[in-house]
Amino acid sequence: MLRKDYLTRMIEEMAEAVGSILGLRRQQKSEEALEELDGLLKRNFRISEQMLRSLPPEELIQLFRQRDSVDAESLQLLARVLQENGEIYTDLGDTGQATSSRIKALHLYLYAALNGGSRELVDYPARIRELLSFLEKYRLPADAERLVMRYEEREGNYVQAEDAMYRMLSASPEDDPQALEEGRMFYARLAALDEQSLQAGGLTIEEVNEGIEALNE
Repeated sequence: MLRKDYLTRMIEEMAEAVGSILGLRRQQKSEEALEELDGLLKRNFRISEQMLRSLPPEELIQLFRQRDSVDAESLQLLARVLQENGEIYTDLGDTGQATSSRIKALHLYLYAALNGGSRELVDYPARIRELLSFLEKYRLPADAERLVMRYEEREGNYVQAEDAMYRMLSASPEDDPQALEEGRMFYARLAALDEQSLQAGGLTIEEVNEGIEALNE
């Protein structure tokens, strides 16, 4: 009950803050919008906007570790803040920082989704799809593509998962044994599915077998 009340209060405060930030952005007051976002972060997550920008996604996730689990709901909310951070830096004309914030947001949304995140909290399927569409022209880190692969596979989008798997291999060091093994395990899981399930996800057993052969060469 206390946890639910805490999340409800945080969501309400975030909605109010995001509305305020949007208003400042419309007035072209980007610096003030960043200050508002910084205050939101300090109140709810005990980190600053500068820390949000400087810490890699893996370290941000570590901030929400709870023994053998992770606070997926807080990660989702932090991802939402990162997404808004990217919008502000777009307004400022800082494409590099805007892209970095969006990649981090995608990483956190995906990680939270794969670790018990709530679909209703911030509608992460829609947020993930939005960010993937925006970042389509960018080369994502291997770790991010690995999460995309796992997420799309879980959602039954096997052709999109396969695409992410090959992008993961491309972004990994050449002949990375771990990445290759993950690719092989991915195809092994697909090979265990029935033809109807595979086709619903956009693949055929023939295509899966071709993929297995390609990775084994």
